[in-house]
Amino acid sequence: MTKYRNRKGGVYKSDIYSYSIYPRMRSHSNTPINTGEVYTVKIVDVNEKGQGVTKIRGFLVYVFDATVGDKVKVRITKVYRNFALAEVVEWLRHVEEY
Repeated sequence: MTKYRNRKGGVYKSDIYSYSIYPRMRSHSNTPINTGEVYTVKIVDVNEKGQGVTKIRGFLVYVFDATVGDKVKVRITKVYRNFALAEVVEWLRHVEEY
């Protein structure tokens, strides 16, 4: 602990976090969308899990139970750093699969 002896105020917070066994909780407040908001979108692709894929303000959003070509109103349920998850509120145009 001799390297911390010259610091005023003791150990810095960054040092505590680097030696902690608990991860830091980071907020994703810099994302362009928020949880609970409702948007009207068109599904442009489907991912490997079968979720519809769209972009809102350049932010990637995965929509449950939607297929390519659907136009739906979605509610954002969860926001992560690089993407968000959404659920369908209302079907505006549904493409029938054959």
